[in-house]
Amino acid sequence: MNLFVNALSIAIVGILAGSLIYTLSVGRQQKAVEGEIDTQIPKPVQKHVYLGNPIFLAWGIFFALLLFIILFVAMTFLR
Repeated sequence: MNLFVNALSIAIVGILAGSLIYTLSVGRQQKAVEGEIDTQIPKPVQKHVYLGNPIFLAWGIFFALLLFIILFVAMTFLR
């Protein structure tokens, strides 16, 4: 069980680090608005509205990990 917790901890830290790097790279790619209130949305974002949004991606990962942890605790303590 201790090995599983360590592996899960490493996976969570890896996902957090990847999310931080992804968020920073997306933030750097944003262009400054030059006098316009609205700008054109890039084509990849238009095609994948939810996958291109890091907030939805973070919430999806959070709920997937939460479900995984709940299932693990239920399987561990209900034997």
